[in-house]
Amino acid sequence: MNVSMKNQDNTLPSNTSKPENSSPIPGIHVDQLFKKHHVNLIRFTQRYVRNIEDAKDVVQATYIEAMRCANRFNGSSQPSTWLFGIALNLARNHARQHYVKSLRNADEGLLYDMVDMSADPADLVQNQQLAINVEKMLSKLPQRLRETFELVLEHEANYAEAAEKMRIPIGTVRSRISRIRQHIHAIVG
Repeated sequence: MNVSMKNQDNTLPSNTSKPENSSPIPGIHVDQLFKKHHVNLIRFTQRYVRNIEDAKDVVQATYIEAMRCANRFNGSSQPSTWLFGIALNLARNHARQHYVKSLRNADEGLLYDMVDMSADPADLVQNQQLAINVEKMLSKLPQRLRETFELVLEHEANYAEAAEKMRIPIGTVRSRISRIRQHIHAIVG
């Protein structure tokens, strides 16, 4: 009788002892894990994004991120939990970016209708001034930084897509976005 002691994610259960000479964290097979949970990942991410195409994009980005970070999986959770955590973070980021983009494209009359008229006028003026300062800072950035910012944040390209489109290394995209964030943090405080 051949009884497997592995759980459904193809790893040993946490209460199973491991041989002393084995590594403390079992290897994670991202391809197998992804194939097994692909359909559920799409359903899961679709709760956070607007349509099936966006959900599929988020799931594809989840796979890329899981492959990139597989060596950092520490075994403190089930591999499926780790994978769904990546998907959740990416889906939330996508939803947040889409929300900001939709606000930028909204009719000002609609935005006026949405404003809380009981809000403190000083806060409204402060927020408006902050937005103006950030916009000024962005307009003063060197063209290559501004292009990277627009591609990643406004056009919702991930770092790999931006690097490919701009024909630069992905590390350059990361450093440019980091510099832009530093500029914004300096303004925001």
